[in-house]
Amino acid sequence: MTTQPPFDSEPAKCPECGTSTVLPILYGTPSKEMTIASQLGQIIVRANPTDPIPPQWMCQDSECGYEFS
Repeated sequence: MTTQPPFDSEPAKCPECGTSTVLPILYGTPSKEMTIASQLGQIIVRANPTDPIPPQWMCQDSECGYEFS
């Protein structure tokens, strides 16, 4: 499993809507543990990114869903 770029700390809140419920986005082929964490709603797993600087976080507000670094 790879991340682009590595996570240093969790953001305090979503810069778009202000909610504090954000999840990290991990890129690549997930391990068994990552699959379980994704199913439990602890992380977002995505295929390898095509963007040069992919987003690190995703807002979990149902009306927002903003992805940011």
